[in-house]
Amino acid sequence: MYGFLQLCADRRFHRLTMLEFERITGLAANEYWIEARAGGAPSWSDNSKTSRYAYGEGARYMGWAGHGDHCGGFPGVSNEEMRQKVERAMKSRAEEFPQAEHIALFAHGGGVEVVARTAPRGTPE
Repeated sequence: MYGFLQLCADRRFHRLTMLEFERITGLAANEYWIEARAGGAPSWSDNSKTSRYAYGEGARYMGWAGHGDHCGGFPGVSNEEMRQKVERAMKSRAEEFPQAEHIALFAHGGGVEVVARTAPRGTPE
């Protein structure tokens, strides 16, 4: 089984987020794809080519992440607003990838929390 993690490229939080994703899923660093840019998962308006590729290749854990403490992708947005953006991003992405478990991760203050989680649904294609 593989995974996919979409996260912010911010140097303060990207590795912490990856380590938490690995801890939660039990995946090794070479068992999941990543996609990063400023703003994390909320910065993509739809599912990306990389997420679709990973899902097609067997990713069944899909992480959608962002962070607080002044995200460069969303200047001036509060931690609470960013947490909500991450949760909304996860919920909308889960619709396209029903056979995966979805995990919303929010980093702040030197740690990473699970904001929301969904179980896989549907039957294998």
